[in-house]
Amino acid sequence: MTSVTTYDKDRELFARVGKENKIEVFNSFNGKLLHSFVEFEETKNEFILLSFSTHDKSENKEYLKNLVAVSSSGLVYMYDCIDFKKKGIFHTNSKNITSVVLGKRYLFTSDSSGKILQWDIKTKQISRSFNSSEKSISSMGLNNSESQLVLANNDITLIDLANFKESKRVATGSNSIKQIQFTQDDKYIVCNKYQSTIQIYNIENLNNNNESTYTLNATGPTKSISVLTHEIKRGSKTITQYLIASLLQTSQVNVWAYYQDDQYNKEADTPITEINSKSNQIFSMNFHSTSELVLSFFEKEKYHFERVKFFDKKIFIKSITVERPSEFENVSNNKKQKTSETISIQGNAAEMKQDKVKLPTIKKSTDSIASAGTIVDLIAQSLKADNDSLLLSSIKVNFSVIQGTVKALPSPYAYSLLSKLLKYLATDNSKSLIVLPWVNCIIKDHSSYLLSVPNLSKKLSILNTIIQDKFELHNRLSKLVGKFELIASQTKGDKTESIDYEPSLVYDEASDNEQQDADGDMVEEDDEDDESDEFDGMEGDEDDEDDEDLDDDIADLMDDDE
Repeated sequence: MTSVTTYDKDRELFARVGKENKIEVFNSFNGKLLHSFVEFEETKNEFILLSFSTHDKSENKEYLKNLVAVSSSGLVYMYDCIDFKKKGIFHTNSKNITSVVLGKRYLFTSDSSGKILQWDIKTKQISRSFNSSEKSISSMGLNNSESQLVLANNDITLIDLANFKESKRVATGSNSIKQIQFTQDDKYIVCNKYQSTIQIYNIENLNNNNESTYTLNATGPTKSISVLTHEIKRGSKTITQYLIASLLQTSQVNVWAYYQDDQYNKEADTPITEINSKSNQIFSMNFHSTSELVLSFFEKEKYHFERVKFFDKKIFIKSITVERPSEFENVSNNKKQKTSETISIQGNAAEMKQDKVKLPTIKKSTDSIASAGTIVDLIAQSLKADNDSLLLSSIKVNFSVIQGTVKALPSPYAYSLLSKLLKYLATDNSKSLIVLPWVNCIIKDHSSYLLSVPNLSKKLSILNTIIQDKFELHNRLSKLVGKFELIASQTKGDKTESIDYEPSLVYDEASDNEQQDADGDMVEEDDEDDESDEFDGMEGDEDDEDDEDLDDDIADLMDDDE
């Protein structure tokens, strides 16, 4: 089975091409399927490439996550993975696209002829082009500052995006490069070929010689790589460490630690961690944090995710064997959830990060499980143990208990609880009835502490989005109720009851004068009937106008829903 998969830069979203050419987006934090995109026009084609972009939009500080999918038809589809909607289509007119990279403002595509195109994301039009000296490009990478584009096949070529011209080039041999990417600090390029080695290039020294800065030796041919850059303390020094992971063709994973300071790179070419899967094939991997990898497995026609800790207690774990993939706890505990179910969520749910808050010790009650007799105790225990099932069971109480519990909670616990609740709200809308009263009370009673939390506005952006969505939905439902009441009142007005009545005139054959009087009366009655018919016609016109207004209301309702 060929696998087309990708992770976003924050390692929070995982996308893959699934059955029936569906593009499925997962939350890699909890393994839930968030949304599926289906293009009915592409049923006879295949999606061959996927690429994520994650960036800050400086205008309003909104966090954006976009995904592009390349079809064998030559069309490139762009999706918003926050609101889960299609943002547009790029018509490349090429059925031989070999690589794609998505940035903040531009999309870059390469084809089998070596032509590189830069597309404006807003207009979906070509803005610039570049012809590579190589006939084909196997992989591309964009640095985090989006100032350089790297092209790879047999050679490595750096493109300066200020003028869209070649700035540096190095020959790497006859074997083509499979994957290339920048480190997060934009100082190194890491690439792998269809071999058992991974090359690291210092960008500043690319023109000096054709040799790599450092070579990592894997235990087998590599399929894909992942890189994570972070800083660590060594004595009194702060140094940059580059964690590099490689997924091998044998479904194993190797992990290396490379340092910017060469004195720490003794024997850095050999893996510090080797991960083996006993019974399942690993289809993709990525760093979830500086101590964990997230692996995706394919078993029984569905994907599973497993987080594997490779660094614990300040040391790397040399050898790890994954017995069988287990879905994340809050997914596997939900027996009713079907794996094929698509969960559509509002807001930037998948980007939620839960901050680690140092929780103080609550005297007596939380020191032992036996003494945990209140909701405060249960919440404190569940937060310390990171026990989602215990937390969910303890917050299912009435509103008066919620108010008392929130007031009794220390502020650090309240903030930690708020972070947890926002995660639940973002990933599962069915919990909103339970979660929202808690969120409301926490914000009211612990506002002073919350205002001291750094970047609180960004961390609560998911809450703003969800509340706004629910507010707009409430308005629509209110309009809907009003229009249904209008329909009901119209239906009620159409109902009439028949009544028995006595005739208003009785004719008696008497004298001619009486006959004339009777005839006169009949004429007057006819006139009254004519007037009555006239009024009846007017009432009918009003009914028609009411019906037309009702049709307009229903049409407006349908527009609102769309």
